[in-house]
Amino acid sequence: MKLNVKKTGINGEGIAYFQRKPVFIDGCFPDETVECSLEDKGRYLKGKLIRILKKSPDRISCACLYQKECGGCALMPLKYQKQLQIKKELLKEALYKYAGYTEEIGDIVPGGDCLYYRNRSNLPVIEEDGTLVSAMYRSGSNHPIPIEQCPVHDIPVERMRLAILQILNTNHYSAYSQSEKKGIRQLVVRGFDTDYQAVIITGNDILDRKTIEELSHIRHLSSIYQGINIQKDPIRMMPEKLKRLYGKEKITVKLDKYELSLSPQAFFQLNRGQAERIYRDAVSFVPEGSNRVVEAYSGIGTISLYLSKKAKEVIGIELEKEAVKDAIENAERNGCRNLRFLCSDASRAIRKLLEKNNVNVLLVDPPRTGLDQELIETLLRSKIERLVYISCNPATLGKDLYQLQEKYRIQEIKGYDMFPNTPLVETLVCLDRRSKETGKGNGH
Repeated sequence: MKLNVKKTGINGEGIAYFQRKPVFIDGCFPDETVECSLEDKGRYLKGKLIRILKKSPDRISCACLYQKECGGCALMPLKYQKQLQIKKELLKEALYKYAGYTEEIGDIVPGGDCLYYRNRSNLPVIEEDGTLVSAMYRSGSNHPIPIEQCPVHDIPVERMRLAILQILNTNHYSAYSQSEKKGIRQLVVRGFDTDYQAVIITGNDILDRKTIEELSHIRHLSSIYQGINIQKDPIRMMPEKLKRLYGKEKITVKLDKYELSLSPQAFFQLNRGQAERIYRDAVSFVPEGSNRVVEAYSGIGTISLYLSKKAKEVIGIELEKEAVKDAIENAERNGCRNLRFLCSDASRAIRKLLEKNNVNVLLVDPPRTGLDQELIETLLRSKIERLVYISCNPATLGKDLYQLQEKYRIQEIKGYDMFPNTPLVETLVCLDRRSKETGKGNGH
């Protein structure tokens, strides 16, 4: 079947139309004519690309040998300006579809370097011809593809990953076997500047002293941990409890003027430069001298540190105990004495806070699932003057904004390219509480 691709889907796939049904085709882009086979899925069709008959003028040679198989960087074969244009359209479509938002939004803020920006590598380990290698899963499957290098990982992270694998191979380690519950399963490397941390996730293995000694001599590798995970299909590969084999407990990252300690399990944005931009812009929406500002889903307290200079009191709320410990340590490390952190579910903690205290500004940075319904209902009943919402998922953001607009007016929406070469968009929204005489509207 010959089809003309009209637009890009949320996963970076091309979308064409056949008999008024959308056809989703991986590996192609707007303004391309393709030949593909079709599979009827009911309300839509799935196309399998056979060949591209007419290429987009924005298509370029790909910087990754594994891009087609991996699928993680679906937009990599496009010029960067075209990538940004597509992301803007995806954000606009989601906001209109789910929130009825019709106002114009600005251009997506570029993400800096399109390659070598990820400060963390988290890859499964498999055996190829008897040798341990890193892998990525084929798009839409659990089938691993062996890879030599990933061009979106920071170069020192890649060097560290390869050096660790070489030592594990020299010492004759095997890949994980579910039947034996032994072997190397996953390798996680994260770091900044000259401070790097590795977590080797295994079965019921003991890493011998010789191996640990050799690993400890890798330049700039500050700490080595082991995590044991023998679950067949784990939701999270990183275990809650880790054993430190060598080096210091935490690594350090500098974000603007702040220094942060990161434990291996702590969440931290993969693109440090873009994270700085978003945090600065988010905090700019907080009025100087605010009495009390709350950050929900505060993690290790990064944004709370930025907020500390704008408010008399900042309260961070986070469910993960280890993250709260890191946040308290980070506040002390940076001399921010007007911060406190609660280890709690966000909706429950905010409801209790509002029973006793007035909150001027609430900043939320939820996971991809967005805000839970209980928290949205609490916010609609509250008198919080301003909401600042950082989102990593335009669809759930749109659904949340649809409800929040009952009591809040959208003041500004700004998109950021946190992950170049992917269709993902980070969004920052500022909302102010409506006065009694104004009603709900589409962002007006």
